[in-house]
Amino acid sequence: MTKKSIVYLFSLLSIVMSSCNGYQKVLKSDDLDYKYEQAVKFFENEEYVKAFPLFDELLLLQRGTDKAEEIYYYYCKTEYEKGNLLSAAYHLKNFSTTYKSNAKAEECAYLAVNCHYLLSPKYSLDQANTYKALDEAEIFLDQYPVSSFSVDCLDLKAKLELKLERKSFENAKLYYTTENYKSAIHAFNLALKESGNSVFREEILFLQLKSYYLLAENSVEDKKDNRIKDTIIAFNQFKNAYPKSEHVQESKRILKQVKLLRK
Repeated sequence: MTKKSIVYLFSLLSIVMSSCNGYQKVLKSDDLDYKYEQAVKFFENEEYVKAFPLFDELLLLQRGTDKAEEIYYYYCKTEYEKGNLLSAAYHLKNFSTTYKSNAKAEECAYLAVNCHYLLSPKYSLDQANTYKALDEAEIFLDQYPVSSFSVDCLDLKAKLELKLERKSFENAKLYYTTENYKSAIHAFNLALKESGNSVFREEILFLQLKSYYLLAENSVEDKKDNRIKDTIIAFNQFKNAYPKSEHVQESKRILKQVKLLRK
């Protein structure tokens, strides 16, 4: 290592040590106004890990004072920025309901919704948090119908609903791919019942048609006629709903084949 490198590392270490000593000074200070000012500076510089212990302490020490409300706001936002989503969701909503007249209450209410949105897992996992996020989004939109955050909240809601639609579709499709056609038909019906305007509706109706056909094709004789009729009904439903679908030609081929089963 060169002399120049050693000097540089020593200087860097000195700066780090000085910074640490400065932070310890803030932590140990009995001057609450000074501690608050420094906490806000850390927050504004996006040093949330340093800011949080200060706001956490001040929240207790300044309880009941004029500053308590503002400290709690920073506390909530710091939790949010640190990514501590469960805690942030609770405190942000608590701030918005406790301090309804505060100008920042609306922002905190929306950020609480966003926390629940971020806690929603990918579609293949349990969706309890997704349903919770949707409930919170509905509550926000009811409470703040003309909010500046309404568009963003509606966007979050649409993404959550799409996730549920996809889960429902993929679950039904799994029955189809595993050749459990009777269960697939039932699951596709449930998916349509849950969301009649699902973005997967075209694919659902087409796979349901194929399920009806394949079920009819493999039926015992006493059930075949009814299942052929069901397939024809499914074909008409698909054709009427999506006359220009890329699956039209295949659906017509299925119709011809299912009619041949009567012979």
